[in-house]
Amino acid sequence: MAVAFFIMQKLQFIILLLCLWGRVCCAAEAVVPVIPTMVTVRARTGADVAEDSTVLRRSLGFIVEQEGFLLTTYESLTVPETGTLLPRIEVQLSSGAAQQAYRARVIGVEPTLNFAVLKIESDASFEVSTILGDRELLPGEPIFALTQADRPELHLVSGRLQSLNSKECYQQDLTATMLAAEIEIPPSGIGGPVFDGTGAVIGMYTGYHPPEDEDEHLDEEAELTHILPIFLAFNIYDSIKQRQSLASPWTGFSVRPLNAMEQQQFPIAQGKFTGGIALEYIWENSPAQAMGLKVDDILLRFAYYPIHSPADFQKWLYLYGVGRTVKFFILREGEILLQEYTIEERPAWAIPQ
Repeated sequence: MAVAFFIMQKLQFIILLLCLWGRVCCAAEAVVPVIPTMVTVRARTGADVAEDSTVLRRSLGFIVEQEGFLLTTYESLTVPETGTLLPRIEVQLSSGAAQQAYRARVIGVEPTLNFAVLKIESDASFEVSTILGDRELLPGEPIFALTQADRPELHLVSGRLQSLNSKECYQQDLTATMLAAEIEIPPSGIGGPVFDGTGAVIGMYTGYHPPEDEDEHLDEEAELTHILPIFLAFNIYDSIKQRQSLASPWTGFSVRPLNAMEQQQFPIAQGKFTGGIALEYIWENSPAQAMGLKVDDILLRFAYYPIHSPADFQKWLYLYGVGRTVKFFILREGEILLQEYTIEERPAWAIPQ
């Protein structure tokens, strides 16, 4: 019995060592992640380098399509005093044999979220960044970002994801739609991707900070770094790319998924409507208020397209864009209402939390 007990203790000790070794190996692997396909972005004052052209803005970006479409921040392409787009945009790959500078053009922007879609002006095929798929993000998992402070090489910074977004619609509460992380990213990292240990992009660092007078969010929130989730950017990426939008469309309301009680109302009208989303917030002096819309109204369709999630709403809002007239199908207390609306540009005063 004593011999058997001694052997069991030895086996337990060996198993413990193997477990500890596995954790160390995993941690070591996470320290050196795969790097997304990065570019540096330079925005110049002159349309031609031969002119009196000055690099006014610098940022990072990352390629999302092999034809040369990439994401960066909107503000990094603009004149600080006026907000107008600078006339010449150049990008340079951070890796590869060529490392040459390319011209790029602005395809579309989203000023409220502070992101932009660029297209490299080249027929070449570019390596694409890996984008996070269906894997669920976990608070506490290691994350990484890149910076480039007055030097050609990129510098890796690391941290941990602190919390996930609590809302899907940013129209009223932008902070709640952001990922929050314990990671220090300097201004030279603006526009770059935030990614996991496999190199899959989970978001973009836009330099966003919650409003200082915001009482709803905890003080600790200000100490965290806020990251635009990649799923939110890609919800409207194709719409912005197709529409080539240069403005933020708005309706004056924010939306949320239906709760269990609201879902029990479907199907209604002989199965014509099978779901929708609820209006969560109505801005004062907004188009939504002028239309008589109310909190908890259910949006069934957007211009005849069924709406089953906030992502559906955002996709069609951006695809139609500012200036287009659409119809909202609204369910209120069992009655279906039809409301026509010409989409407006988000005013400067309508700043989300």
